[in-house]
Amino acid sequence: MKTKRLLSSHLLLLHLLLLVCCFACEQATPKRTVRHAILIGLDAFGSRGFQKAETPFMNQMVAQGAIAPFARSVLPTNSSPNWTSMLTGADPLQHGVYDNAWELDKQRWPPVLMTESGRYPSLFNWLQEQLPDANMQLFYEWGGLARLYDLDAVKRVYKGSSGDEVFSKAVEAFFEDKPDFLFIDIDEIDHYGHQEGHDSPAYFHAISHYDSLIGKFVQRLEAAGIMEETLLLITGDHGGIGKGHGGTSLNELEIPIILYGKGIQPGRVIDKPCYQYDVAPTLAYALGVVPPKAGIGRPILEAFDPLTPASTFVPMPVIFPAGGFFKQEELRLELHSDAPNAEIRYTLDGTVPLANTGTVYREPLRIRSNELVTAVSVVNGKTSRADVQQYRISNEAGKVNWEYLEGIFSQVPDFQKLPKKSSGKSSEISLVEIPHREDHFALRFTANLRVPTAGLYTFYLQSDDGSRLWLNEELLIDNDGSHSRQEESAAVELDAGTHPLEVRYFEDIAGEELQLYLSGPGIPKQIVSGNFFE
Repeated sequence: MKTKRLLSSHLLLLHLLLLVCCFACEQATPKRTVRHAILIGLDAFGSRGFQKAETPFMNQMVAQGAIAPFARSVLPTNSSPNWTSMLTGADPLQHGVYDNAWELDKQRWPPVLMTESGRYPSLFNWLQEQLPDANMQLFYEWGGLARLYDLDAVKRVYKGSSGDEVFSKAVEAFFEDKPDFLFIDIDEIDHYGHQEGHDSPAYFHAISHYDSLIGKFVQRLEAAGIMEETLLLITGDHGGIGKGHGGTSLNELEIPIILYGKGIQPGRVIDKPCYQYDVAPTLAYALGVVPPKAGIGRPILEAFDPLTPASTFVPMPVIFPAGGFFKQEELRLELHSDAPNAEIRYTLDGTVPLANTGTVYREPLRIRSNELVTAVSVVNGKTSRADVQQYRISNEAGKVNWEYLEGIFSQVPDFQKLPKKSSGKSSEISLVEIPHREDHFALRFTANLRVPTAGLYTFYLQSDDGSRLWLNEELLIDNDGSHSRQEESAAVELDAGTHPLEVRYFEDIAGEELQLYLSGPGIPKQIVSGNFFE
């Protein structure tokens, strides 16, 4: 009897503990701490772009506010799923927006929670339900944005023809109406990423331009005393690599989330994992509303917590010009950092410099041969992420044979059965030296690869669209099919000496890239350039 009574007491205690835990897990309604929340979304504003562009105003906001410097977007790294995740606190599995082809009447799977329109509820819906009198406004540049949300309750919805127009109209509307929530979408930076590349001066200048506009906006808010009751959040929908995005590289995945204003603790660098879908719950937390339980996003509470240790964010340096193939005898490289008073250290052997290793940069570098340049910024003994750029310099005749043909392909074609349009020699297996049209073409490269030392070598074939690699007449890597930038790799034991190599590639539509890398004994991962061929 005593045993039963004891067991019953334990069960009752366990039941009470479970109830307490359940009550603790329930999401309490947060107290509203700001009158205004402003979300500025910059298309293709990746972590790498933010670090390398000159952004004095955002740097000041980071120093006086908080940053999650390497938050991650959702897959695929395209606009539609990420703008949706940004404002819903959910990922594509929940909200159902799987890529840019999504349309409301062509859904592959329904959202797990939906409004009457069939969309997953966004921050606009949360505010409408929980703060019925909230003034919400949307100013946007990208034409595909409005289809992603329910906008019936939004007081102002404005589609502009340029980023400058959108930003200007949004700022004036804010000071006219003082909305509870303002969302500004800027698409222009993405244009430069596609046209010039996500490591180009034009792309960095576009980020710097909007840094200036944001800075002037904040200055007006501060002069009017409104910043004291406002939360500003700046982020991007995805990053980019080369002239594209949509893949799985960190350059495409990583985005900064910058928080500034009321309630944000100064100098907080958030090192916990943060995600695209944390943006809306963070804004909701400050506005005093609760997201649906179906979402997976969480507010970035560390930015508001005075117990979070302060730190310094050190951005990576810029190496200019960016790496690539240069048909010249000498190249002059300049290194600089957006971090004030930063020391820059670099190496040429593939190792990553530390705060006390490598060479201190003091004057432009002059290089006359292939080099792998790795550089970091150092501030108060703290180092940034490394920037790595490979330079291939040659005035010699190429040793790689290529054949070019045109047609509409969905996989690597059989070059034996199709007439070639042109042929020639190049210095490496890439597109940089090959005359070609924008879309719908194929290339076949053949060469003799020189292996300096016997051992295990890893090959990496990167392409947009499909590619295949043969080594010693055996298929080593199959990266075929129509797809955005994608890398496949394979390792193989090789004897010292020469090995016949063949790469076939085709370009379908929307972006192009081909690059072959290798790593091996004493060789850090690098592009297979002219000095590897015989």
